[in-house]
Amino acid sequence: MNLAKAEQAIINGIYAATAWLMLDFGLLIKERGAESLSVLVSRPAMAIGAVIVVACIAGLVYKSRVAAIVLFLIFLVPLLLRTVQQGVPSSMSLLFSLILLYFFLAALLGTFSYHQHKTSQQDIPD
Repeated sequence: MNLAKAEQAIINGIYAATAWLMLDFGLLIKERGAESLSVLVSRPAMAIGAVIVVACIAGLVYKSRVAAIVLFLIFLVPLLLRTVQQGVPSSMSLLFSLILLYFFLAALLGTFSYHQHKTSQQDIPD
């Protein structure tokens, strides 16, 4: 992956994480309405998860490999656990999850490729 593709993969990962966060909050508001804030307060794990995703989005802006790894894992692990416990989700849910997973994996690979290119450019003498 060249430098331009790595940067584009990271940007796409930022967009995918933002879409995921907005979808989760949208579904929460649709389901609970005005009680959404009280649900977040009563379930601190949900609030902490949202804060972690926002922090990972900010980390991806700075091309952080740790942020890309955490974002990928924070999406993949619950998806796998739900699949094992409840079976394969509906086809639309599975398709959306696989698309997001693709963008998070691409962002993960993009951050590593970006830093590899930046390191190799520093090693070349002028």
